[in-house]
Amino acid sequence: MAGAETRKHWGLVSGWITAAMLLQLATDWLYEVVFVFGSMAQLAWFALGGVLAIALLIQRIWRPALVLLAVGAGLLFSPLPQWGGWLWFRLSFEMHRPSYEAVLEDVATLPDSGEIRSMRYWIERGPPARIAFPQPTGVTDNWSAVVHDPSDAVLTARGWGVGGGGDFTVREDLQSLWGGDLLSCTRITGHWHRCWFT
Repeated sequence: MAGAETRKHWGLVSGWITAAMLLQLATDWLYEVVFVFGSMAQLAWFALGGVLAIALLIQRIWRPALVLLAVGAGLLFSPLPQWGGWLWFRLSFEMHRPSYEAVLEDVATLPDSGEIRSMRYWIERGPPARIAFPQPTGVTDNWSAVVHDPSDAVLTARGWGVGGGGDFTVREDLQSLWGGDLLSCTRITGHWHRCWFT
């Protein structure tokens, strides 16, 4: 009987840890799908873990309780959300890449903004012509986009106030692309970049 009880406790702890890790990996996906409710689901799951740990401690079931507390605390500071965010974004980029490239191929004949294959785009004629594909995530006036920049000049955007100053790091002629203030960009592949605006 004691063995069955022990297996039940370890099963609960293992199930909670597995679900918590998956929720951490899915942070960006949850945000995109259900916005702030994804964060609420994560908080609720961590609260449930706390209740489970307290219940185990009250019953003096030490090892599963301590493992649950240690792993739960570790997950709060783990890189899983960043890893999951990178993976989700990369999968999304590859899935939508044919639509991005269709716009790129016809950039000379397209209007400055529009939609192709359910993908919104905005064009800055330049030269060179730069194309932004706004992403569904963002809060108020903060937004992100997949950007094609044949000059890669958007990579000069490395944040706001970096190095102690209170200024944008991007070149002045690129600061107000597509009506937003360009904050930072990272390379995805080739001349494709992921950029954040405010």
